[in-house]
Amino acid sequence: MERLVEYLTGVVESSYEDLAHLVPCGSFLGLFDERPTKRARRTDPRFGSNSAPHQQGLFEFDNSEDSCDTIAHLTQTAISQSAQAVDVLRVVVDAVRSVHDASAVLDIGFRALFEIYQQRLQYHSANRYRVEAAEQGNNNGGETFGKEYLLLTQLFELHRPRTWVAAVRLMSMVTKSAIGIMYGSTAPDDMGSGTHAASLSEISGLNLLPESVCRESIRQVWRLLLDSAATEPPQASVLGATRRTRWQIRFEATMELLDSYVGRTEHCVGRPLVSYYMISRELDPGAAVAESGMLTGEMQRIVDLCFGRKRRLGRILLPPDGSWPLISHASRAHTVKHVYDQPGYALVRDSLTLEETQRGASAGRVVADLLYQRAPIDEVFAAMRNHRTMQRKAKAAVASDSYMPNSGEYVANGGEYIANDKYMANGADADTDAEIERRESSMLLLDAMAQRIEHIVRFIQRQCDFDTLLDERKLNANSDATMIVPSKFGYWEHMNEVADQLYYFVLSDTISYTDIHARLYALVFPADSDIHPGSEARKDNSYIWLLLQLLHIEKVAAGPVRADLAGDEDMLEQLLQMYNERQIVSRDAFYLRDLALQATMSHQQASIRDNHGVKFRHPRMAVAMPFAPVLFQLQNEFGQQFKDENYALLQGRDVCAAMKTATVSQIRQYVVPNALYTFLVPARESVAQLQGTATTYLQGGNVGFQLLDFINVGGKHRLLQLIYKMMLAHEQGPQFQFDGRQPSARAGITCVSPHVVDTVYMLLYNAPYSNELMMKEVLEKLRRSDKAMAQGGTRFSAANLRWLYTVYQLMNCRLLRFFKYYAHASHLVHHLRHSLVHVTHRQLYRSLECFALCLVNLQHDVGFLQALMNPAYHGVPLTPHPSALGAIRYSKPKDAWFECAMLARNAAVVIARIETMRGLGDVPGLELDDCLDSLAPQPQLWAPAVLRYLPRAVRAYYTRRTPQPSARVSPASVRQLIGARPEHAALLRPGDAAAESALAAFYAAPERQALFLCVVWVLHERQTPPPMAVVRRVLLTFPPLQMSSHTSALLDFVVACETERGTSEPAAATMQLLNDFMFRLQLVHHEHVVFALTRGEHDLRTDRMRLLLTRYVLLESPQFSERLDEWHRLDFQGRYWADFEHWKKQDAYLARFPEFFEFEAALEGPLEPAPALGLPVYYENGMVRLLPVLEFALGRMIEAEDRGLLRDVLDRMGILYRLHQVPLTTLMNTLFVYFNAPTLHDAAVVRSLNRALLDMSQQNFSPEFEQFMRGDTDDCAHIDARYASRIIERIARAIMRHIAPPNKQNLPEIHYREIPNPILLALTECVVELLTWWCLHCAPSSATRLYDSARNGPLVASEAEFRAEEQQRRARAAEWPLAQLWLELIMEPERRPEPGAYAGATYIHSTGVLANVLPDELLAFPIVQHLSRIVLEEPVLKSNSGPKRYFSFVEFARSSQLNADGDPDAATRFAATSVFNSFEQNRNHNMANRPNTFLTLLHSVLHYGGIATFNTLSDTIHALATGGELCSDIQLLYLCATVGPILYRLVDHEALYVQILGDLLSSLVQICPRISHLDAESSTDAIEQVMDFFCFVKDQFDPGRSAWRRLAPHIAALPVLLRYQLQCMVDQ
Repeated sequence: MERLVEYLTGVVESSYEDLAHLVPCGSFLGLFDERPTKRARRTDPRFGSNSAPHQQGLFEFDNSEDSCDTIAHLTQTAISQSAQAVDVLRVVVDAVRSVHDASAVLDIGFRALFEIYQQRLQYHSANRYRVEAAEQGNNNGGETFGKEYLLLTQLFELHRPRTWVAAVRLMSMVTKSAIGIMYGSTAPDDMGSGTHAASLSEISGLNLLPESVCRESIRQVWRLLLDSAATEPPQASVLGATRRTRWQIRFEATMELLDSYVGRTEHCVGRPLVSYYMISRELDPGAAVAESGMLTGEMQRIVDLCFGRKRRLGRILLPPDGSWPLISHASRAHTVKHVYDQPGYALVRDSLTLEETQRGASAGRVVADLLYQRAPIDEVFAAMRNHRTMQRKAKAAVASDSYMPNSGEYVANGGEYIANDKYMANGADADTDAEIERRESSMLLLDAMAQRIEHIVRFIQRQCDFDTLLDERKLNANSDATMIVPSKFGYWEHMNEVADQLYYFVLSDTISYTDIHARLYALVFPADSDIHPGSEARKDNSYIWLLLQLLHIEKVAAGPVRADLAGDEDMLEQLLQMYNERQIVSRDAFYLRDLALQATMSHQQASIRDNHGVKFRHPRMAVAMPFAPVLFQLQNEFGQQFKDENYALLQGRDVCAAMKTATVSQIRQYVVPNALYTFLVPARESVAQLQGTATTYLQGGNVGFQLLDFINVGGKHRLLQLIYKMMLAHEQGPQFQFDGRQPSARAGITCVSPHVVDTVYMLLYNAPYSNELMMKEVLEKLRRSDKAMAQGGTRFSAANLRWLYTVYQLMNCRLLRFFKYYAHASHLVHHLRHSLVHVTHRQLYRSLECFALCLVNLQHDVGFLQALMNPAYHGVPLTPHPSALGAIRYSKPKDAWFECAMLARNAAVVIARIETMRGLGDVPGLELDDCLDSLAPQPQLWAPAVLRYLPRAVRAYYTRRTPQPSARVSPASVRQLIGARPEHAALLRPGDAAAESALAAFYAAPERQALFLCVVWVLHERQTPPPMAVVRRVLLTFPPLQMSSHTSALLDFVVACETERGTSEPAAATMQLLNDFMFRLQLVHHEHVVFALTRGEHDLRTDRMRLLLTRYVLLESPQFSERLDEWHRLDFQGRYWADFEHWKKQDAYLARFPEFFEFEAALEGPLEPAPALGLPVYYENGMVRLLPVLEFALGRMIEAEDRGLLRDVLDRMGILYRLHQVPLTTLMNTLFVYFNAPTLHDAAVVRSLNRALLDMSQQNFSPEFEQFMRGDTDDCAHIDARYASRIIERIARAIMRHIAPPNKQNLPEIHYREIPNPILLALTECVVELLTWWCLHCAPSSATRLYDSARNGPLVASEAEFRAEEQQRRARAAEWPLAQLWLELIMEPERRPEPGAYAGATYIHSTGVLANVLPDELLAFPIVQHLSRIVLEEPVLKSNSGPKRYFSFVEFARSSQLNADGDPDAATRFAATSVFNSFEQNRNHNMANRPNTFLTLLHSVLHYGGIATFNTLSDTIHALATGGELCSDIQLLYLCATVGPILYRLVDHEALYVQILGDLLSSLVQICPRISHLDAESSTDAIEQVMDFFCFVKDQFDPGRSAWRRLAPHIAALPVLLRYQLQCMVDQ
């Protein structure tokens, strides 16, 4: 090594001493046509300084050949002595860099380098085939030579033109040598017969120059060339006729190097090292530089070529229209991450035109959509964070691939260059990332809110008549002399909703008041207009009303508003200009809105300077103040009635009274909420009882829902704060304030008034945004209480138990709808996990158990499964600013979630439903088996009837586990136990204290507890009933959570007893005793008995005994029938918020049928032990607790295939669903899961199901569906084009945020409806309709599929039979005409009943959304399978694209005849361009075509779809690839375009990904022989894009080396030139 360095030092020194020697015509430097210029001597610390003396004897210039050999020999010797050849080569390269650029010695150095690299190539080639290397799996040879090869890039220097050209030539020659070794010495014409060409495995085994190495060298060389183009002035050559500049010489030499990489040089034709796509990516400097004009003509043409190639690829990879709406609680998790924001697609998206990029999603649209859909605020902020994160990653990907000039840090801004943000970040004015994000969020929300407000105001203006004057002599029933309310004011619920959102954003400092004030003013008086044309039409008092809501925020009133009123009063003047004086005197005047300006003046009266002079400063005040006396009159009326204790206005039972109070709430701060609180919780002591002396409350008034709807948002917020702080926030119980004393607990008053609790839930539904923080605080208290219970032995005070019971009832019976659409609803199970195990208070546990059932039933998304695997959850931070839960690290919990068998089985059914309806394929890392394992200590046993309807993955889990059935208690063993154990003497001879103690000790063991109820049953059967006091004391020692299991053991015992008697039906005495156990003795709970009979462990298709018992306990039990009759008589209303008598009905029911929670129903007098603390019952009773269990049992009855039982239960008990919180969703889930069940394929059954769960007065179904519900029709013949068009139109209107008056009058208010999201509501109602029609469609053939015990037919019970039934289900779905009808409406717009309606992409995306909320077999799968017909039948796809010559950079640089595509015939070569254009662009330019339309539809279906849809797509492509019918390259390109937008999702599913890629390659193999233009010189335009597609796949979404190895046989079957272009996929 030392000798090599010494010799090289002499070479460098001689280059500076022998400058007289001109450059000879050598092998590397002979291409120069100009004389060198003398340069100063360089200093290199490695080779000595300038003053170092020339060392004689080491280097002789005159003998150049010997010098080359000497350098090569010394280098070889040093390499053999060194462990790292790269270090030795770096020394040689550095020495050549140090040689003077004008010396002939430079030629010697480069010739020596060439010889050295030839030796290295031979070395690596020989060592590649060594046996020991193959045995060791050594695969680093290519990488080692790649490192050595990259050292040559260090020779490129802008100020050394000769060294640059020589380096390019050197790299070209080394590259050609490597290609010769890798591909063999076959000539291009003989490539088809060459041995190396025929063996792909041999090619991939000898990869000396990997693509990554070549790309890095291209990047370094090209970036230096770009620097020279940006900095070097054009300098003409001195020699030569062409007068080429130095930069041109370097450019042409570089083109030759690029040609060697793509295999277009002599003797290397068709032997590429780098694909054209990768070359294009490396040569594209980015849009900022490409469009700046800084590039020379030659380079600009190259860049334009690369840019155009990427653009064509982008049209294949991105969908024709990606404006897919994000639908809260309907979109799967992956739809939040839009394809346009994926970093992998950012590079090609950057090449699209502005019109093409606008077809994707934007943050503004997402935020506007979510606000319109009433999504929870945490979800809105999470969407903004996600969009910001994805955009940041995409921008980083583009920036890392873009070129920045060395002359300074610049970024593009509209074609100009401005200072980069990095520079600003170092300055004092730079903002933090948090502040920038806050500003971005504020602007997004401000834009969305302003857009939504304007949309609502315009809708209201269209609904109202503001031109006709008000006739006060003909006032409607809503108005009187002092309050004018229009006859129809339902539209104002939209304003109430947007006011709540706006109030929250301003209260939390997300949007400033000054910004929203200015934006609303700009809606009336646009800033870009001086004359303000049309401002009179835009004026609306609704804007002033919205701003008035914000004035009740103290920091707003005391901040910008007070400052304005104390100053120039600009805001006040703007309010006056926005005021529309015509509205208050018009036919549709609304004083609540039209007195907003006067109320604002009154509210801010104290802040206005010189009240007497304000009308002179603002002359427009004169048109508004004449109506001010109305406010004073309303205020006086309100005050006088309150003083006289006349609470008519506060009750708000009629519209006029509610509006008067609401108007007063706008005038004075907190007057109305304080008065309402005093009305609810009066200052006088008037104590009433709930269910006894232990549950007392202060009797107050009852506030109507309309009053709470229309008071100002600040008043709602204030009232809820008062209630929470005084009634629901103290561990000491409710706090009262009498006689001006401090708030404190009051002796004798232990509970909250039921009317106060009603007010709480109504306020939460009224103002969910502004009051969400209080709900978070309540949930956090529950979580802390749950955590305290987990510590064991925690005893809560009486007040704390009452608070827990009150909150659980409120959540379970009134707030489930609120929680369903709560952002963190899936994690709410964490707030009661430990309580379900450690609660010992039986009344509290029953409420908690019911709440757990209902809460789990609400779950509809994979977030629930993620919550089960997230034991590190610690609640949501209590902050007004939404917080994300952060990344979830899945971890299987140590303990089972549910020790209660009923809860565990219910959770398993819910998980199965989520898997069926949503799938888990897009949640990487989440294991379904772990989720199911965590539910219960032991896996449950499910009967074949249940397994039949479980998804395949869940069914496989339970099949693998093969759990043991529950231990059966035989009648003989119980009888023997009673006689053999002396402990049972306490049950036979009461009064024996010792026997009672022994009995309690005997049953203290958990494994014996299930026997006790069986023993009591046997004693009752013998007519020797045991003493109930003793039975009670024993049962009280059993954990409450095990009672459902003990009840199941009892029912199994009862069935065994009946079976032992040999009867096919239960005896009358047995059923009477069961009735006594449930109701007279109340030893078991009715809902537990229903669960025990229908828990899913037994196949009810063949278990007649259990079916008859189920009929008895639900329909024939005298005690239950009596209760159900009373329930019908009381007539509980579905609109419970509007029922002023609801509490009285509840109290009357409990008075007639009192409930006992500690087995004391049959006992009188003092109890031992004493009963636990009685807790206040507000909403719960036996019927309410039965409802979630009935929902569970409903599935088992459908599986039992007993239509008679199912119909009777639904018809008799359907009234219970009036109090179900989510009946419409439950109906949709039931129809979805059991859409293939023959039980439901009957008009009478499905009608009973719909009638039981639906309150038609609260839903907006089609006339056809309502006719079916009335029984007017039993067929589905009316499903025609007109009906389907109305379905799509309804969904499209909702997606487009269209506000229209409802088709049906008297629907509930939006915020009280089960589904407040208008899009989700439309989807759910449409799905219910369509699945009902599907059941009617299948009705004629369903009878043969029912199990008939009389004929003892075979049961569907094995996995093979389940799979066969799935295939039959698909076949039946294919016969349903819905999918074909839908496709005709989409593909042929002229066939629509109204061809011009919703012809845009929204019409298509509506179908995409609907297809994925229906079962896949009904719409999604047929749409995907229609791909075959499009590919094989569309004429535009069946023709081949035109020929395309393989591109040569050298030819392109030297020719001026080629266009930007490098082809003189590019303008006419591709007739199918419109197939891949933007859908809207085609539609706007009359270029719409069926393939483009279908591609848009298919991508929409795939976007919303899951892994099952991808599997169908894979099967369809596979059928095309193996069918032998593909005939054109455009067909193949179309197939690539179907896969392009989902690559980022497919890469997570390797087997599916490889299958699709393999089929695409197989199709390419099939098509190539049919194309005549494939030769050594040309391909086709479509084939070129297909090759770019595969290169993009490898570059951005690489499935891994093993996957490419599996694809190698497909690549090996390709024609030679195409095979070599794709070889890098196997090589890397």
